[in-house]
Amino acid sequence: MSSTLPSPTLRLAQIISAVLACLTMGGVIFGFAALKPVLVAEGVYSDLCLPGERVRDETGAWKVCVDQDTRLNFMFTLASVVTNAVFLPIGYTMDNYGPRFTSVLGGILVALGNAVFGIGVRNGYFDSYIIGFILLGIGGPLIYLPSFHLSNAFPSYSGAILASVSGAFDASSIPYVFYRMAFDVTGGRLTSRVFFWGYCVFPLAFIVEQFMIAPTTTYQRVILASKALPETEPEEIPTHEEEGAASTFSRLGTSGKEGEETEDAMTGLLFKQSASNQLKSKWFFLLTFFVCIQMTRINFYLMSVDSQLERFTGNTVLAEKLTTAFTILLPVGGVVGIPFIGLLLDHRPCIDVFAVLTIVSTLMGVLGMTPAAWSQIVGIIMFVLFRPLMYTANSDSFAKIFGFQTFGTVFGLAMTFSGLCSLFNTPLDLLVKNQLKGSFIPINTILVVVGAGSCLGLVWAMWKEGKKGAIRLE
Repeated sequence: MSSTLPSPTLRLAQIISAVLACLTMGGVIFGFAALKPVLVAEGVYSDLCLPGERVRDETGAWKVCVDQDTRLNFMFTLASVVTNAVFLPIGYTMDNYGPRFTSVLGGILVALGNAVFGIGVRNGYFDSYIIGFILLGIGGPLIYLPSFHLSNAFPSYSGAILASVSGAFDASSIPYVFYRMAFDVTGGRLTSRVFFWGYCVFPLAFIVEQFMIAPTTTYQRVILASKALPETEPEEIPTHEEEGAASTFSRLGTSGKEGEETEDAMTGLLFKQSASNQLKSKWFFLLTFFVCIQMTRINFYLMSVDSQLERFTGNTVLAEKLTTAFTILLPVGGVVGIPFIGLLLDHRPCIDVFAVLTIVSTLMGVLGMTPAAWSQIVGIIMFVLFRPLMYTANSDSFAKIFGFQTFGTVFGLAMTFSGLCSLFNTPLDLLVKNQLKGSFIPINTILVVVGAGSCLGLVWAMWKEGKKGAIRLE
């Protein structure tokens, strides 16, 4: 079953709406570093502080005490875990119920998350901050992932569309950056309750948009059977129920025809194999190990960046300035990195991409453990560029190696494992605060070494595979 494409104007409106939705709701929990000082200033979890621990620093801002910091970090850890863990069920929902149902569900959960977080109540039985943040962590991917298929609305521009959607998600920490600025400008009068309740406007507007202009089924890529077909051949949109349709998760366009040679030896490596065989392959293990380690590193830094900068620089004022710079550069990196990431992925094979990731991840880890301001700034810049490259290269590699038919299952399971691994961040946080007496060097060193090993393992395996010659596309 198929139907004629909607008008270009409508398709463009759908894409713009999706980009705006991803920017404002897709990954807002990753703006935690900007939100955290606001919550500390409002005294969230300050009842956990021992007498005399809640004091102001040299700038007049409230300092976070140990137990308060641990609980706030735990809130972020839980939200980041569920954000990745829901990828697999979202894949099932997308494939069985379509993008509109999935997106509306995401809008509802984001609205509930903002409403519950804004309540600001915590007692022995109910913690609205943790529950609200978890709901935001679940709702974001439900909005973000259904946007992938819109790249097929304009096949000639699929790369630019995907880059825009990915960039919007990577930049979606920016709402909390602006809120932090507004909170400071108003002297704290723009409370978190006012902000989060007012922010419910965005998911509610998104739900309305879904019923007004959003597609009910996924746009699928059309693979021409012959180059001799006339250019005037009308494009069609298979429904999400059509047999053999590409996974709606896929972020890749189909650039080649069946039987074409590809310069990347990894492309098509496990196409047409069953999901069970793919899950048993060394490639699933290597890519999953890579994403688990890198996600753990990224989320550990996101939740402790303020403490790490203060510890390594030894200067509270400088650390606060660097933290503010980090919260601003984090969303900017997602946007600025779009063209460079696109060029790298479009024109270089997987082995080159992971070689770049190896170098950048190692350097940013080493620079992040130095006392100098300039090295910390360079490390921050590398981090904000590494994060979107890692996200995009990861999904790109899964799609290239395993194909489209099983992408939702294989990629979703890997992301679920990575989410579960992020649970280790809470014990690592407690280890730093207690046994290591505030030192991040042992943990960071281990993460840098293991992270480099996860990259090098993939580079070595890809180099060996490349020796076997080119692989034909599916």
